[in-house]
This record gives sequence, C-alpha cells and structure tokens, in this order.
Amino acid sequence: MSGEAHQEGATVGDYRLVLMSSEGQLTRTWEAEQISMQRPVMVEMLRTLATQDAGIVAAFLSDVKAKALVSHPGIGAVYEAVTNDDATMFARERIEGDSLVDLHEAGTKFSPAEVVKLLKQISDAILHLENEGVATVEYDLHHFIVGSNKEVRLMNLAVDGKRDERVDTRAKQLLGEYFDETLTSGLPGATRVGSLCGFMADLERPVPLTWAQISKLSEQVREQLEGSGPIESTPVPEKPYVAPRQPIKIPPAFWALLGGVGLIAALIALVVLSGGEKKPTPEVSEAPLRSYVEIPAGEYSIGDGNVLTIRESFAMNRTEVTLAQYNAFLEFPDHRKFEHPEQPSSKKDHLPDSWKTVWPAAVKGLQWEGRKMSTDCPVVGIDWWDAYAYAKWSQSRLPTLAEWMIAANYEGAPTEAKTWGRVDLSDGDETGAGLIGMAGGVREWTRDLEVDPASELSPKKPVSVGGSFKETGQGIGKCVWLDDRSVRSSDLGFRTVPNR
Repeated sequence: MSGEAHQEGATVGDYRLVLMSSEGQLTRTWEAEQISMQRPVMVEMLRTLATQDAGIVAAFLSDVKAKALVSHPGIGAVYEAVTNDDATMFARERIEGDSLVDLHEAGTKFSPAEVVKLLKQISDAILHLENEGVATVEYDLHHFIVGSNKEVRLMNLAVDGKRDERVDTRAKQLLGEYFDETLTSGLPGATRVGSLCGFMADLERPVPLTWAQISKLSEQVREQLEGSGPIESTPVPEKPYVAPRQPIKIPPAFWALLGGVGLIAALIALVVLSGGEKKPTPEVSEAPLRSYVEIPAGEYSIGDGNVLTIRESFAMNRTEVTLAQYNAFLEFPDHRKFEHPEQPSSKKDHLPDSWKTVWPAAVKGLQWEGRKMSTDCPVVGIDWWDAYAYAKWSQSRLPTLAEWMIAANYEGAPTEAKTWGRVDLSDGDETGAGLIGMAGGVREWTRDLEVDPASELSPKKPVSVGGSFKETGQGIGKCVWLDDRSVRSSDLGFRTVPNR
C-alpha cells in the first residue's frame, strides 16, 4: 500500500492515523494513536515514490536508527520503525505544548528569568547531542516546544552522519535573535540577558559561544533572579511574526568583541547580577558589537620616515574599552586574581576615579563633568595596573608602543581627532583599516616601559599614546612618558590586543 493511499482513520500496524499534520517532498507526518499503548504519537511515513528507491529507504532507516539512540529528557523519543509492504515509517513521541513560533504569533513575551530558563534547557539538550557526536538537520523555531509548565523540549532531529558545527552556530543565532526580540525590557536582568542573546546571534566571530557556556551563563543568571517575584509571560499587542534573518557566512577575519576565550570571560561578567536587585536601564546604543582589526606582519613607515617592523600579525580592538565593558570586569566575582604580580600592595581595587558617580551617570545617560555620558563612552581614570588586569581577564593584553603606532597608520591615518562620546562614533577619527579614536578620544596605555628618545639617559618609563578629546590638535603621534604606572587622568584609557 502506498503512503498516499493511507487516509485519516486508517490503521497501519499498531498505529491509527488521526490527522495529517505536514507533508514534505519525501514524507508525510501524521498525528496518530498507538493502539497497544493507547497513547498519542507522531508517525512519519515515506511517500510512494520514495519507497521505490532503495537508497532513500536505507537512508531513512539509518536516520531513524540515529534518532532512536538519542536518550535525553529534553528531546523527543523515537519508539519504533516499520518497513514492510504496507509502509515505511517510524513513530515518535508527540510533544505537547506550543512551538516558539506559536508563542510569538500569540504575542507572548518572556521575562529575563524565563529566557535563561529556556536557554538552559535547550543548551543542555543540544550539548548532550554534541557530547554523543550526534548529527542533526537544521533547527527551526517550530522544533522547540514549550509546555504549560514553561519547560521546553526539542523535537528529535538526529540523522545518520558526521556532526556539523555550522548547524549549531546557526541554531545559536536563531535562538539569540528570537529571545532578544521576545525579551521583556525594563525588568531586572533584561540588559544582561539581552547581551547574552546578542552574543549568541552574532556570527561575525571565529569562536562562538559553546552550548556549555550558554548553559552555564543561563544558570548563573537564573539562580540570581530566583526570588525576585513570580515569572509570568507578558502579552503584547498582536503583530505579524517576522522570522530571524538568514544566517550569514562566518568571515575568516578575526572579528570579536573580546578575543577568543576572553569573549567568554567578558560575557560571564556581563550576566552576573547583584542579588536580583532592580537597576536602572542603561542608555544603550544601537551600535554594532565591537570588533578587531587584523594587522599583517611587515615593515611600516611611521611619521617622518621612521620604519617599524613586526614579524607576526596581530589584531587590535577597533575601539577603546568602554565603561560597560570595564563594569563587566568589575562585576566578575574574582576579577582581582588577574592582577599583575608587581602591583603595589597598597592598591586595593580596580575602581576608576569617581566611579561611584561616573557609572550611574552613564547608566542613566546623564552629564558628568559637563560631558554627556553613556555606557558606550570610553573608560577613563584608570592606571596601568587596572588596564593590565582587565586585559588579562579578557584573555588579551595591552599593545606595545610599536604595535599601537603601526596600527594607527595601517591603511591610512585618521584625518580628524575624535571628541568625547561613544567609542563607535568616529567624528572622522578612523584609520583606513577601521580603528576608531586614535587621534582623539582618549590617550591610551601601552604595554611596556620605554626609553624617552628625548632623554636617552633616563630610565625606562610607562608610555601613553595618541591624542585625546582634551588635546585634539596633537594627533596620533603624541607620546607621553609618565612618572609611573599608577598615574591616572580623566582622558587616559586603553584598548587591547587579543592573545593568540
């Protein structure tokens, strides 16, 4: 009997077909009842032409076997496969609930606590597949089913074959975009959960978050949000569902907010909350996530005919470290373990100057010392020890003076000097390679002690480099030899170079 010959109410082996739910090129899927167990199931059956191709039948049964081997409470079970003259099919668990698409179309919004609860369950389920080396087909929002108890389960998408990491990466983007759009803003933890979703959705990074890291971060936020009140979905005015954008190709260039594993450290700190306490919603720009610019090895002409040589390529942060990024470092529970071994014992913390007034002003979008603040403004008032600790925490380092000068001139120096403001706004202060704020913005710490060429007999000293919003006429070639590494200034910040 052909697959098309089966109608509603027909019995195929131990299964009574109730309602055809979907139809594909090769298969038809039915809501059905397993007669012996008296339980609802889903039956997926090969269509007539497909059953006449031995290769298709073999591949179908191999995929069913892969599904049947999956055993995880968060993933739908496969009961049995049948192949005979009557049909080639398999029966799987019918997962009760609403798909993420259904919930969106119903106008459901999720609280921060709900988002991390769902992400934790999803990531644990997919992590199980990853650990077992199970390959899957592409995920769609229909494949994630949320029950009445707000527990989410995944349809069993296992197939025979080798696992493809690109499928996981696209799933992270899909879920990141979905939950970012359906997250209720203005609640405790919303900003940080939104940041987590943003990291998941960004494919322009060579090392995306792993499922293990997403699980850990979600659990951290959920634990600290518990006790902050009941978690309920909030309906919003009905609007058409807009599917997330198609996945973009991951470029080979080294693009990231922090480099490599440092991305994870920064994100962990971003999602650490303070006991569920409600905080003001920061003035957050809609700027794209920061990235790095790759500088190739070679000889570079700097300024008045001077030539600098680097033997290995390196990458440099496009922008200076922001207040938000530095605050993430401060919120990291053990951030002091990243201190330089020679840091003075008298130094007790890494708080920037006036931090107790600077950070609240940035969060609320207020003025500080006559300057408009936002969390995307550069961090200032920090010494070299602070910059070093942040860089080590983020799995990066401070640039050498030579690296900084090469990067500032690579593919053309900026034509203007940046004033005070968000680090992603260039005001014309952008190199040909896309580095922002090197002629203005804020002066920046470099890594090593250097000899001042104007006083070659003097001892080596720390150096800051570049112009600042206070001295916009000095440009990228300005170097200041400082008395020691504890110097601070309201126009002195830094940017980082990721570790290789």
